[in-house]
Amino acid sequence: MSGGRREAGCASVAVPVPVRRLFTYRVPERLRERLEPGTPVRVPFGPRRLRGTVIEYPVPEPEDGVELREIEATLDAAPRLPAAVLGLTGFVADYYLCSRGDAVATALPPDPGGGSRERRVRLRPGADPDALPLRARARRRVLETLPADGTAVPLGSLAPADRRAVPALARLGLVAVEDRALPVADPVDGAAAAVTARGPVEPTAAQREVLRPLGEAIEAERFAPFLLFGATGSGKTEVYLRAAERVLAGGGGVLYLVPEIGLTPLLVGQIAHRFPNQVALLHSALSRRQRFESWERVRRGERRLVVGTRSAVFAPVAGLRLIVVDEEQDGSYKQEETPRYNGRDLAVVRAREEHAVVLLGSATPSLESFQHATAGRYRLLRLGGRVERRPLPTVDVVDMRREFERHGEIRPLSEPLVIALRECLGRGEQALVLRNRRGWAAALLCPRCGERVSCRQCSLAMTWHRAERRLRCHTCALEAPYPEACPTCGAEELKQLGEGTERIEDDLRRAVPGARIERLDRDTTRRKGVQQAILQRFARRELDVLVGTQMIAKGHDFPDVTLVGVLSADQSLGIPDFRAAERTFQLLTQVAGRAGRGRQPGRVVVQAFDPEHPVVGLAASQDYEAFFDREIRYRRALRYPPLTGLVRITIHDREELRAREWAERLAEALRDASAGRLLLAGPGPAPIERIKGRHRQQILARSAGRRRLVGAVDAALAAVEGHVPSRALQVDVDPYSLL
Repeated sequence: MSGGRREAGCASVAVPVPVRRLFTYRVPERLRERLEPGTPVRVPFGPRRLRGTVIEYPVPEPEDGVELREIEATLDAAPRLPAAVLGLTGFVADYYLCSRGDAVATALPPDPGGGSRERRVRLRPGADPDALPLRARARRRVLETLPADGTAVPLGSLAPADRRAVPALARLGLVAVEDRALPVADPVDGAAAAVTARGPVEPTAAQREVLRPLGEAIEAERFAPFLLFGATGSGKTEVYLRAAERVLAGGGGVLYLVPEIGLTPLLVGQIAHRFPNQVALLHSALSRRQRFESWERVRRGERRLVVGTRSAVFAPVAGLRLIVVDEEQDGSYKQEETPRYNGRDLAVVRAREEHAVVLLGSATPSLESFQHATAGRYRLLRLGGRVERRPLPTVDVVDMRREFERHGEIRPLSEPLVIALRECLGRGEQALVLRNRRGWAAALLCPRCGERVSCRQCSLAMTWHRAERRLRCHTCALEAPYPEACPTCGAEELKQLGEGTERIEDDLRRAVPGARIERLDRDTTRRKGVQQAILQRFARRELDVLVGTQMIAKGHDFPDVTLVGVLSADQSLGIPDFRAAERTFQLLTQVAGRAGRGRQPGRVVVQAFDPEHPVVGLAASQDYEAFFDREIRYRRALRYPPLTGLVRITIHDREELRAREWAERLAEALRDASAGRLLLAGPGPAPIERIKGRHRQQILARSAGRRRLVGAVDAALAAVEGHVPSRALQVDVDPYSLL
């Protein structure tokens, strides 16, 4: 066989299996003209038939004499990834150390399934009711009811007795029954209908200043990364929309990424009004059919502005010229399952590959992005104070130790906060209260033996949800009834520790009687649409106080909120994670920024047991750059990101000893692969030692050179293949959390 024919006869295919290599298949003659990179195909894989994606074609036939199997068919009706997105999946597989098949599967829209369907019935030509026997009254009635021109009507519109007659009429050839897919509602229409249209505002001088270099980069059609740094309420959204307007006017495409669509329904509605018939939504809360049809509208070029969460970074936007990453610091951009990519970082990679502008925005940038800006890798754009020179809210820090001394007990709501709430509501204004913990009580403690009631599958205390009368593990979702006695020593009285949002809601109702209060957390928003409904009620002034977890802290613009209360502000500083201070600062600053965004000034009451902690003080003064300088010194001293690359490897098994043995073997392979050039911590127990019944060991690998780091981890994983099962490994490059 000649070299040319051998090349034409084979293709490299990615299949959705956790194996980090491509598979070579022979291409039958009948398919050779129809194959190209990105083509979806059906291939045999062991005893199964899988959907694969052609990555490269043609490729040489292997020289090792392996008997190749054939591609069975091209899947012409299946979605096809454009070249730019297909290339991005290659980066994901290489950098995040996952299989190419898993990366491709993440980029593709879901199978739409059958969707909602409707059966319709119509007369066939020549159907004559008089040809039926007189006793067949139902059948005659159906023929007399159906439109004579053959128009189909819903089967459900017929009377029950008439519907039962339809199958017999179909067998006689007098009617035809059709099964049609019902049209799917465009989610953009629903978002637009939920808000009042608000036209573009005249840009401020500061906004015009940052729009100038953005416009120049867009016109140059070159890769340009920007970090837009501006206080909460400084008008970053208007900058995003003005930049998008410029791109769309020139015929280009735009990606607008947000952390969580459900938290920003008003924003989506405003974008839909601003750019009618140009917006597509892509996020996991949509139905499978809606996501598929939105994806197809984008692929066909019918919609050129995609608004979505992290997975929308793979959207098939043609002529991409701008990617916006709003609230770029948010942890929601990091996927915590394979492939463990960061949507913000992929946005930068995609913009580089497509010669586009990427605009990251935040009032509290991630240390990674701000470090890139200070090092000159990103261009830093600054928006000063709030629009219309509105002042930032005043911040009062309440020392909860003094509150305990004054009252002899720990009260979740301090006296200054209760007074501020009553004054706020008395003026007809609104308030937000943040408690970043769900449930009624975080733990049940036995005062006799000191043990907490823990999950039997995880090494964590269970949370008491009083309304549901259930204990629940927030990690594995295991539930149990309230114990009659301590499971360890049998003591009959258990103490409830650590109040959650459910308890705070109850306390607020007693502290401000008559106030219209609603709770927003994962417990109250399980049903589809509830979250958006609560936020819309608050926006319409049908509620006075919204209490909740971090869901209330970001992305919202409620002009009548003049008071924000923050409970246990310093609680998260004790989490064993190098990002604890950064996440605490960001959360406090973001939620404080919800106050005073309208005409009236805002106030924030922060409750803390360690009010002198520098992070609390810097968040109270909204001094991000002072926080960055302090935190970057700490990261540099301990050699943590963003100054080094970090890979976290978790090894887990139901047998603790086996997990330890596998972790030791992998650590040895890492030392060999890196020749001592990596900084390794572990193996040792993970901070949460057991989850879902599996014991967990952890290894942290660090290096100033990210390519060297990822390459060494890749080599070590290859070295232990066959000795440590892949199902026991979780590899997280650039982890967001170490828990």
